[in-house]
Amino acid sequence: MLAALGGCSDPAPPASLQAEQADVAKAADPSRNGARAGRWARAESERDKLPIAWQYREDFAVAPPRQLPQLVVVSQALKIPYVGQVDPAVQDELAVREQRLLDALKDKAELVAVLDWHVQHDWFFYADASVTRETVQAALGDVGGHDIQVTLENDVNQKFYSGLKQRVSGSP
Repeated sequence: MLAALGGCSDPAPPASLQAEQADVAKAADPSRNGARAGRWARAESERDKLPIAWQYREDFAVAPPRQLPQLVVVSQALKIPYVGQVDPAVQDELAVREQRLLDALKDKAELVAVLDWHVQHDWFFYADASVTRETVQAALGDVGGHDIQVTLENDVNQKFYSGLKQRVSGSP
């Protein structure tokens, strides 16, 4: 009987499950399969008893390509609160918006972090002085009723980034 069972193996999961597993693995990859420049890491924790996930560029402070004095934060309100789930449709929508931002700001800004918490998804860029709120809003185009806010802050010393790296990795 044992010999007969030895030749048995579980059948391969259905194609739909394989695709779902691939989507989960892709969403968990902070580099988005190489779509983001640099070396990326992911850190997860809780804030106010809700899951929080940071994806951040590990190598930005090592060699920033140029002086980028302002922190640009693009915040999108989500309809479904983030509770650690990976929804492929939402991830695809956010990836399209991120790519629009990256394409529009490619010579003017560097993406350094992305946050998912509660009902918000935030992109954090360091940008040169030519980037304005209007530049960012134009890059996003029509967002179909999504609540998106853009804030710009002077952060020539990259205090946001160094503080984030300290909190998530314990290093400056």
